[in-house]
Amino acid sequence: MVSYLSCNDVEAVFLNLEQRIEILRQYENGKSARKLAELFYCGRTQIKKIIKEKDLILKEYEDFKFRGVKRMRHEKYVDINEALLEWFKTVRAKKIPVSGPMIQHKAKELADALGIENFSAGNGWLDRFRIRNNITFQSLCGETADVDPSLCEDW
Repeated sequence: MVSYLSCNDVEAVFLNLEQRIEILRQYENGKSARKLAELFYCGRTQIKKIIKEKDLILKEYEDFKFRGVKRMRHEKYVDINEALLEWFKTVRAKKIPVSGPMIQHKAKELADALGIENFSAGNGWLDRFRIRNNITFQSLCGETADVDPSLCEDW
């Protein structure tokens, strides 16, 4: 005898992107939504929603941007984030130390330049920006950036 779980027996289960892709693969191979719900310990409606959003999930998977993330959240200020990331890369390539307040100030300048209103570069935004782009604030140490390589050759 098969026992089915009622809505009250199932806790909310968040599936990451790899699990959603696996659900889509198994659904295409002929498994029913009910079997997939039992297999992944989630609700049938959650499986149906994943199947409905198939194109979006596959696009996000191809971008490799959201690997291991349970919920896909889309950036609100894409233009600011892209421009700020390019600025950050050029500044760090010049071996200039960058702090959080510097990034926030530059983000506000870019928002004004792009004509975006109601943008607030607060601490929460900064934390999410750092996590999204894998930025860590570390002190620059060592003398590798201070010495001209041609002087080493002459020595």
